[in-house]
Amino acid sequence: MKYLGRLLLLAAFSAPVYCQVPDVHEGSKLAAQSTSDAPPRLESDLIDGLILNRAMTRVGHRFYREFVAAYRDIGGMTEHGGLSIVELATARSGSKISVLHNRKPIFVTVVSPASRQLDKLAEQVARRVDSILKQNKKQASWAQWLDPDLAPDEF
Repeated sequence: MKYLGRLLLLAAFSAPVYCQVPDVHEGSKLAAQSTSDAPPRLESDLIDGLILNRAMTRVGHRFYREFVAAYRDIGGMTEHGGLSIVELATARSGSKISVLHNRKPIFVTVVSPASRQLDKLAEQVARRVDSILKQNKKQASWAQWLDPDLAPDEF
């Protein structure tokens, strides 16, 4: 009896497993992705579009997930040099969540652990952060013409 049980177990694991693989034709719209281990040519290639998660609590991690999803859904600017979502948790008042761009806060909010509007808040923050980044980019392009010394400093 013991031998028969082992034989059935062995037969179950040695049975072939079939899966359906989609056909890939020459005219398909699949784009080849680079999997090269070569270092990027520019440092900005490393951090453009990156959104770091520095949350500590479950509420902060949920806010991060919803923020990133909303930011990508609205087609947020990807040439921003890196964003960070930083959470400072307190026992009394909930979490202070900051969105940093180049280590400078561009949006700060306080979220209660009992908040039921976290998804909606994350979407509003994503829209606001995107508009701030676009505004900063536009101002930076005009700032070069406001400086009487048109050459950048050498230091």
